[in-house]
Amino acid sequence: MATHRMSILGAGSKPDASGDVFFEPFSVKATAAVFDPMVLIFNDSGNEDDFHGSFVVPENYVGSANFYMKWVSTATTGEFRVEFLYRAIADTEDGDPATAQETVTSDETVDGTALDINTTTMALTDGNFAAGDVVQFILRRDGADVADDMGAAAIILAAMFQYDDA
Repeated sequence: MATHRMSILGAGSKPDASGDVFFEPFSVKATAAVFDPMVLIFNDSGNEDDFHGSFVVPENYVGSANFYMKWVSTATTGEFRVEFLYRAIADTEDGDPATAQETVTSDETVDGTALDINTTTMALTDGNFAAGDVVQFILRRDGADVADDMGAAAIILAAMFQYDDA
């Protein structure tokens, strides 16, 4: 058995229409930026801001489903409330669901140094997933919640589906 992580950011994903979630070069917020990839930005809007996407559960999936994310911020204090809402959809099921199957939430505390990498891992319900399912998801910064008091953008370097194989 091995643990795998696959990126869930890509062509099948998009920010909401708020204007507070977008991709930009890392050099816009980073200081050195020798490496300058595109990063996903969740501004500190004070609202619920969403990023939508989809992915297919790998054929070798057997369990231990997690949402896994690497992020930074220019903030040195505060908390970032992140939510992951999803629905795994099997063949012959409705591809236009009206509700999420599960919502997981985590309040992440900035480690005290600007642009230090933080890791968020949230356990998902293993039985909700099967190999070949299409997963539709929303990654959300819930700035409307009092727990989110990080006064700067959350800069997402990587968002992944983590799972075990047989």
